Amino acid sequence: MALKNAREGSNAATTTSDQEWNVDTIIKCAHIGCGMQSCIKDVPFRSADTLLLDRSTVVRNYERGEKIFSEGETPVGLYCVRSGVALLSYKDALRADKAVRVAGPGDLAGYRSLFAEEPHLTTAEALTPCHVCFFPKTVIQRLTDTYPLFSRQLFRKLARDAGSRNSIYIRDQHLPIRLRFIHFLRTMDKRYGITNQDGSLSVELPIMRRQIASLLSARPESVARAITELEREGLAMFDGRNVTIPDRNALYRVIDDTPAEGPQDKHH
Repeated sequence: MALKNAREGSNAATTTSDQEWNVDTIIKCAHIGCGMQSCIKDVPFRSADTLLLDRSTVVRNYERGEKIFSEGETPVGLYCVRSGVALLSYKDALRADKAVRVAGPGDLAGYRSLFAEEPHLTTAEALTPCHVCFFPKTVIQRLTDTYPLFSRQLFRKLARDAGSRNSIYIRDQHLPIRLRFIHFLRTMDKRYGITNQDGSLSVELPIMRRQIASLLSARPESVARAITELEREGLAMFDGRNVTIPDRNALYRVIDDTPAEGPQDKHH
């Protein structure tokens, strides 16, 4: 997908709330894992709509800790993480931050509120420096209204959202913390895991333990106990955010070998 210079997409830039798009950070997107690639593939766009998509789409660099969009804001478009890692969270009744999911390269964000036409229920914050593609609301609406194939492919991708599927397991309070944590590690393995020469697996977790606990709907001390158990059993070794898994099959076999109704952690 060719992305033009930010000056050509100035109309889109003015719709991004109070955020200012930095012209120097605009780049052309040839990223093979772009979350929109599968949505626009084989869609017979008219030349005018292809031009509209190219000219209205912009990309911004977000520094670590910067908000991509915030809870309560009116949605102005669709976001696709091109590179980097972002955390989606919300504030509970006590105004404490509760993590919902981690978004990485290829993931779309902001779509639920966009299509529901309601304020954002979550805040998306860059955990690492991020490149994020922004597709204005008016353009997405025009394309979904005009091209049934684009609509089907877009909604198919959203329905298959890996973050939503994984959250079913890692946030299920009927599962012991140990199992939820292993489900989380498997999710991180698939995205960030590197296989070493000796066959072990190295994973650099993108979020801190307190954020992991929030994702798991658990207390930090419960996550600490799960980590201690896995280390004691030799299933995983932890050094800060770096995790070494000697045998991924042995670790994930714990999930398969655990009865559907395991004992609950009373401290979650």
